Amino acid sequence: MANWQRACWVLVMLVLTMGNLRVVQVETSGRASAQTRANPVDTVAQSPLSYRIDTLAGNGQPGDTPGAVKNAREIPVDLPFGVEQGPDNAIYITTVGSHRVLRYDLRSAKISSVAGNGRAGYAGDGGQATEAMLNEPYEVRFDSGGNMLIVEMQNHLIRRVAAESGVITTIAGDGVAGNRGDGGSARRARFRYPHSITLDDQDNIYVSDIANHRVRRIDARSGRITTVAGNGKPGMPREQGQATEQPLLSPQGIAIHGGGLWIASFRGHVVWRLDLKTGRIRRVAGTGVQGYSGDGGRPLEARFDGPRGILMSATGVLYVVEGENNIIRSIDTTRDAIRTIAGAGPQRHRYAGDGGAAVDAPLWQPHGICLLKNGTFVLSDTKNHRVRHLLPVVPVTPADPD
Repeated sequence: MANWQRACWVLVMLVLTMGNLRVVQVETSGRASAQTRANPVDTVAQSPLSYRIDTLAGNGQPGDTPGAVKNAREIPVDLPFGVEQGPDNAIYITTVGSHRVLRYDLRSAKISSVAGNGRAGYAGDGGQATEAMLNEPYEVRFDSGGNMLIVEMQNHLIRRVAAESGVITTIAGDGVAGNRGDGGSARRARFRYPHSITLDDQDNIYVSDIANHRVRRIDARSGRITTVAGNGKPGMPREQGQATEQPLLSPQGIAIHGGGLWIASFRGHVVWRLDLKTGRIRRVAGTGVQGYSGDGGRPLEARFDGPRGILMSATGVLYVVEGENNIIRSIDTTRDAIRTIAGAGPQRHRYAGDGGAAVDAPLWQPHGICLLKNGTFVLSDTKNHRVRHLLPVVPVTPADPD
């Protein structure tokens, strides 16, 4: 176990071992990050956990993030969207308001900028990522070589920051909104407001091309781009239909697990699963009716409102960030059950709740979530301009005095 992991668990035990609560110490493996590689066993699949919430970064105010700062909670983190644990164990945060990618060091709690100069635009390819102009970076991921991938919604493209040199280049899209390029080079393709990206174990990139109502795939070896879901028309796909022949509606969060691509529909209020072998798509969660209901029941009977980022654990638990309901829900795909694990619901969003139960803490249009290697979660509390931390706890049965 690395030093920062030991320190993390010592801190957690000191803070949380009180009353009838204790921390669940989960596996701390060296496997790679949440949405790109296999994850450690998540605790939700093991027992009915609750979560404690705290703040890692952000002072609640918009504004640009200054140079390296020791206390990340004293500075602006302007509209954080994507969050991801990197190969160096740090947390990487995309900020739509300040057009940067930030790095949060888990050992020192120090935050610094690793991509973007704070000005919106499209410039800097071939130079250092810290000097480049980005335009609303939505998500960040890492490939098997440790290179950082950034999807920029308003620039309609994907960029790569080389792990060794820090040099930034565009790998998909030409910076112009459009719908073209299938069968050819991803660099010459056009997207229309790409939202999310995920990678499979071969480093192939999947992109939710939200306003083109498609999900597209970039081959890691050839750089060729193709559509894997959606025919370009907005709508709900036919159950078990060939995904490339079906309409989609505003695909946003995507994740790969068990031979399937899981797709959240922001406007359709559902989650689909695309079988990557057969190409067929089906609904796995949500009725398609906007709302907030269904906890404790079957995911197909639940109502969602604005599902955005999603995360799939190695054990088959899908975490869904609902931006309009201001909550995080978990779907156990093995047990066919859904529940809320964080957020106080659509009527409460003003920042509060640190140190208490996560389900009592208001969130405000959260977007991203990642599962750390130590079994805890990081999420972006977007309109509260903060990055928050969920720590698993379970009730302890008091010992019988006799």
